[in-house]
Amino acid sequence: MPKNDVELSKKVKKKKRKNRRLISKFLTLFIFIASGLLIYQIVRLNLLPMNLIIVVSLLLVILALLVTLIMNFKAKKFFGRFIMGLIALCMCVSLGYGNYFIYKTKDTFDVVTSLADKKATTTSVIVMKDSNIKKAKGLKNKTIGTVLKMDKKATKRTLKALSDENVKYSTEDYSNLDELVDALYDGDIDAICLNEKYRDILHETEEYFTFNTKTKVAYQNTHYEPREVQDNDSNPVNDITKDAFTVLVSGNDSYGTLQSGNTRSDANLLLTVNPKKGTILMTSVPRDYYVDLPCVEDGGCPVGSKDKLTHTGLYGIKSTEKAIEDTLGIKINYNVRINFSSVVNLVDALDGIDLDVKEGEQCDILYANMQPGLSVGKHHVDGETALAFARERHAYADGDNQRVKNQQKVFKAIFKRIVSPKMITNYGKFMDALAVAFETNLSGDEISDFVKYELQSMPDWKFESYSISGDGGNEFCYIAQTYTSVTYQNEAMNKIARLKINAVLKGKSSKSVKDDSVDTVVQQEPAVEEQPTQDYSTNYYEPYVPENTYTYDDSSYYDQSDYYAPEQGYDDTNY
Repeated sequence: MPKNDVELSKKVKKKKRKNRRLISKFLTLFIFIASGLLIYQIVRLNLLPMNLIIVVSLLLVILALLVTLIMNFKAKKFFGRFIMGLIALCMCVSLGYGNYFIYKTKDTFDVVTSLADKKATTTSVIVMKDSNIKKAKGLKNKTIGTVLKMDKKATKRTLKALSDENVKYSTEDYSNLDELVDALYDGDIDAICLNEKYRDILHETEEYFTFNTKTKVAYQNTHYEPREVQDNDSNPVNDITKDAFTVLVSGNDSYGTLQSGNTRSDANLLLTVNPKKGTILMTSVPRDYYVDLPCVEDGGCPVGSKDKLTHTGLYGIKSTEKAIEDTLGIKINYNVRINFSSVVNLVDALDGIDLDVKEGEQCDILYANMQPGLSVGKHHVDGETALAFARERHAYADGDNQRVKNQQKVFKAIFKRIVSPKMITNYGKFMDALAVAFETNLSGDEISDFVKYELQSMPDWKFESYSISGDGGNEFCYIAQTYTSVTYQNEAMNKIARLKINAVLKGKSSKSVKDDSVDTVVQQEPAVEEQPTQDYSTNYYEPYVPENTYTYDDSSYYDQSDYYAPEQGYDDTNY
């Protein structure tokens, strides 16, 4: 071989070796930087036990050393270098995804463990759909109806804001929502001033079910004020990894963000968790349960006022929490608030959930979104269908009682999907949905400690459930200032629920409590060792017996095809 060819061949080989070294150096550098960053993020996340952090860190360092040493010094032949290059490349991808995984977890964790800085109250001036009033200026010299008895502060603030825009008007005050809306419908007044949190109450009666489609907003005022921690303080246990506790999961009837103000507590599920025994008891309380409003002097309602449980959410989740505590004679430690968008987004982020519909749970149509129902058998459903199934009551003879059972079924299906392998590919999307899915008064440290406990102990969680039900009727509700459908309290089932919750807190199964709701013999309640200072053994009410009985047909189905309009930004199909 000529000398020039030999030198050229050497140069080519030398260049190839140099390129290989550059690739190897790049992969080596990336592996060690990504490994170090991952270890840092794991420590910063503070969700893994320290012994597990040490093990993971050592494994990462050892694996990085082995791969880079073999790739740079041991793999001489083409096949060996190729295989090690692939291994190194796969490790780079894995480390990159791992860093993304931890980053999304930390970002979501910071969001969901912090309370919103502000709370908003939105009040609207509403006119009929066919009115020529389109904006604030159109309200000049018009008559605006109010119900100062219900919402004096927000109403006056909104009317003042309207006056500040040089709009002169007159007002006519009414005693309740029914009279207010009737006056608008009859043309006695030109507009009404309505706090948006009361909008949904109108749709609980047949007369005003189409209120949203018959009216429009001419003017709107949103007032923001700081959200104090005491607005939703918790009643913490000493050690969330050892002491049993109860969490209220309250689903409100709104779409969008949770910071837009208080709305109805549409679904109320108590989770009693015993970490030592690995037991979770789900107790559902009917949304229309007729309860005493947890009022205080100057607290928004007269002491002794009654309403249904769902309306207590209009005063905030703490009001709902207190109403349930007083009704069942229990203590709730924490709460979690979610909305309709939360359910839809979380289920869709998981690529749907699996529902096994049993006999008696099937329905021909889901009236909540006017879509085809679910037959007996297994179904893989998206977020909208899962939400509609969880909200459905009109398709069942047992109405609200069956709905709470459906809600428990959806909750368990979401939990199973989260712990399935599918979660790996959907993690980023799920974290994005979770970040705006709920608010809680669980502290960051408590959530961190509980996650550490779960990862270290891996308890085999056993789900148990109980649903309270009651007879329907028609009673005066303070917040609505009118008569509406309610579910009368079932004192026997209240007692059973309390017994079951205390049994799980004690470390027993809720199944150890005899479920005989018609039995008048009261069982002795197990004491709660974790909370010896609290005694709820006698703190329960006598059954409420209405003085007057009203005939109310809640089985009717209303045609909402003209009403269902998601683009409006709210949905009140849960009348």
